[in-house]
Amino acid sequence: MSVESDTGFATPETTYQKLRYRISQFANDHILLVFMGPALLAITAIFIYPVFYLLRQSLFLTIPGAPERFVWVENFITMFQTDVFYTYLKNTLLYSFGSLAISLGSGLIIALGINHVARSKLRDFYSTVLMFSWAIPLAVVALIWKWIFTGNELGLINMVLMDVGLINSAIPWLASSQMAMLAVILTDAWARMPFAMLVLLAGLQSVPSHMYDAAKVDGATSFQTFRAITLQYIRPYIAIVALINWMFAFRAFAVVFPMTRGGPGTSTTIFSIHIYREGMINFNYGYASAVAVFIIGISLLVATFYVTKIMGGMEGQWVLQIKTTNESVTRNARRFGTSLRVLKLSTWY
Repeated sequence: MSVESDTGFATPETTYQKLRYRISQFANDHILLVFMGPALLAITAIFIYPVFYLLRQSLFLTIPGAPERFVWVENFITMFQTDVFYTYLKNTLLYSFGSLAISLGSGLIIALGINHVARSKLRDFYSTVLMFSWAIPLAVVALIWKWIFTGNELGLINMVLMDVGLINSAIPWLASSQMAMLAVILTDAWARMPFAMLVLLAGLQSVPSHMYDAAKVDGATSFQTFRAITLQYIRPYIAIVALINWMFAFRAFAVVFPMTRGGPGTSTTIFSIHIYREGMINFNYGYASAVAVFIIGISLLVATFYVTKIMGGMEGQWVLQIKTTNESVTRNARRFGTSLRVLKLSTWY
């Protein structure tokens, strides 16, 4: 039985009660560690430790059948001195930025179209249907599009083009260097477009309606309204989509490998395919780890620069644009008098 102390709290007597009391006191004194500790342990186990092990592995020369040998930065020197490295770098940049441009552009166009749907239930239906493609695993998406681009009469594109009489024989889409890269870019962009559409649609729905009313009063065209109001409000959303989609495309593997395996030749070989070949086929784990460290480093540099410089400066410009638009609304209210008093009062910032 516990005894009441002078403070009114029960003093623990048994060993079990003392243990519970100490744990409770520790949790109260270190509440931040209690809540964040499990998450930090999980992040350490699945991210931090593998990254440090990858960095360690990149400093060793690994040859099948021989012990590891510490070579310091020799793997990185070899990587930068290899001609094919720059070919793969060019392919990776073309693939990632091409996918980003198409996915972002198509996502914005679709988001604008859905945002103009008057009925909310119909708008939600369109959004849900388009999200289905995002739920499909990338490997499955790659196999579907591989069938679409099949270079014989059984491929969907060739089948349609031959049925309408535009071509007489099947086109080997994935056997051509230029067409193969275009095919994998379109496939990757199609898979990432729903995410862009969803984020941009959320940004479009956050634009206050009275901004468009003020633009109509000023006699602005649709393009001027989009450039001066819509685009300014959704710029942070565009920045988020651009960063995430580019980072995923920059290290993509699940689309290119099932479709072309990096071919024909090395025309669609990007860094992820290069790492797979060196590590899983040639068993050159040290060199493959060095390339992987290079990819991680580039991704971290781009993400850091993007967040600190671009999005930081964008936030200041966005606030300035809001103030400028607010002044425009106020001028309209003064010019048109009572007809725009409600519009003036509806300005919430």
